[in-house]
Amino acid sequence: MKTIIKATLLAGLLVGIYSCTKEEKLNVKIENYDTFVPGKIDEWIKTNLTDPYNIEVVYRYQRNMHDINKNIAPANEDKVIPQMDVVIKGFLDIYKKVGGVPFIKTYTPKQFALFGSGDYDVDGSVKGGTADGGRRITLYGINNFDETNPNSVSGNLQVIHHEFTHILNQMRFIPGEFGKVCAGDYYSNWTAQENTQAKARSLGFITPYSRKAIGEDFAEVLSHLIVAGQLYYDDFAYDSGKDAYPKFKLKESIVRDYMVQNFNIDVTQLQIEFQRIMAEKYHSTRYEAATALSNDYLGSLDWDIRSTWGLENTLSNKQKNLFTAILDELGGWTTKTMAFKFVSSTKATLNITFGDKDNTWTAAYDFDIAKNADNTFKISKSATQGTGAIYDNGNISWILKDTQPLIDYLGSTSFAAAWKKVDLAVNPSDYLQYFILKDTKDPNATLMGKVNLRKY
Repeated sequence: MKTIIKATLLAGLLVGIYSCTKEEKLNVKIENYDTFVPGKIDEWIKTNLTDPYNIEVVYRYQRNMHDINKNIAPANEDKVIPQMDVVIKGFLDIYKKVGGVPFIKTYTPKQFALFGSGDYDVDGSVKGGTADGGRRITLYGINNFDETNPNSVSGNLQVIHHEFTHILNQMRFIPGEFGKVCAGDYYSNWTAQENTQAKARSLGFITPYSRKAIGEDFAEVLSHLIVAGQLYYDDFAYDSGKDAYPKFKLKESIVRDYMVQNFNIDVTQLQIEFQRIMAEKYHSTRYEAATALSNDYLGSLDWDIRSTWGLENTLSNKQKNLFTAILDELGGWTTKTMAFKFVSSTKATLNITFGDKDNTWTAAYDFDIAKNADNTFKISKSATQGTGAIYDNGNISWILKDTQPLIDYLGSTSFAAAWKKVDLAVNPSDYLQYFILKDTKDPNATLMGKVNLRKY
């Protein structure tokens, strides 16, 4: 019986071998139907991205590069070069200047994938981009990108800087103390109706999306510091309330330390370079002094020109004459401080403190701020003043003797707003520190003040 079984198995194996080696001719013609020929776009990518940075750009539609369960439109070819030119100017060039060529070659993504429409989720949210494995940044919605609109450019770059932060975090982990700042307040269902902007910011989050996860929070903080700017960030933090404010500032401190310690990059330098590019290349007015005044980003101006900052800066003769009359003394009393406090974008108060070593009093005057059509400002004493002792003090004759010339001068002309020009390579700490009002009638007359942002 065993012999019969062995013989049968051997016969079966021989038949199997014969069957596997039998050739069957298929009448099929295999052709490559992809007729794509590299053109001007591909040459531009090679010259500007692949050769200098070893970066590949995938703009021809590939479904495997996004969620295959979603229908996402391909990128319009006429949007590819403008999009990637913004990547170069608003991202690569900035990090190259601040971080150096070795940083760019080591950490920047080696592939960008472009899609025309957004990546919509079932919860109603839409992805502007993703970062994958420290190698690829995928950008969605580029068909709506407008490189001639500075707001469109900054919004686009917000996504890019956010996603690049994820890549950095994949190389160097987020410090553990960052997640502790808002421990217990992260909310994975971030699109839920109850996660409003007001709710998120009251808890110390720059956007509702920041609550999704620690990594998203970290990326939102850094990208907002770079793209929205320091004045926006500080004003947003202050307006979020006294409980949230220290959380915003602690997160900022951790992010800044992380960038220095891990990559030797100063976030302030990134801000300076980014804002320069946005102004020069894309004609953005977002970071101008006039915008800061219009948006009520400024807390107050220190007008005590006797201080170190006043002695170290060049002041106009007009400012020296008007301010010295007040700062020398008020009716025999020592003038202690002089500050122009912004109450809102349309209101300000001039506060002057005076007294002796045992007593301090304040004289105050309210001003209206009106923005003119040419982006200059009219600053005039309010018709209706506040009430109380500080306003009564302002009406004392021997105080008015010294303050009235400044009050009259402010109301006699219009002013252009400007930041002090500083050599950022030598003294970047002066960036956005000195605010100047320029008399539109007299180019030699300016009023400089040191900016004191609001804080708790």
